[in-house]
Amino acid sequence: MEQYKNSILPSHQKALWAMEQCRQAHGPHMLAQCTDHDCGQRRYIPHSCGHRNCPHCQNHESQQWIENQLDKRLPVEYYLVTFTLPKQLRALAWKHQKIVYSLMFDCVQDTLKTFTRNDKKTWRRSRVHCHTPHAFTRA
Repeated sequence: MEQYKNSILPSHQKALWAMEQCRQAHGPHMLAQCTDHDCGQRRYIPHSCGHRNCPHCQNHESQQWIENQLDKRLPVEYYLVTFTLPKQLRALAWKHQKIVYSLMFDCVQDTLKTFTRNDKKTWRRSRVHCHTPHAFTRA
């Protein structure tokens, strides 16, 4: 990680550090006891980091969120459309992520609406919804 320190966002560094420390023997522990009254065995269990991107800590919650989102789907066809930011704008986007990506998604939405408006078959059956990646909307 030291090798890439200058090219990783501070929030990503924090996430990687938390995941690296997750459930390690050298970290904090909690005392767990068996609920069987005849057993009563006790043991120390390493704490998890609780970071929202940690696959150990958030796997169950992530799966529940995905299933919840799938339950909300409408009975319509869905399409994935990818728009790529030009290489010349990457440095600017890196420094001003919220602004650049917000503007980019506004442009994407306008472009898709224009395409569907110009195609009469598509216009009748399409509704365009653009979503910003969660990384730019959550703390």
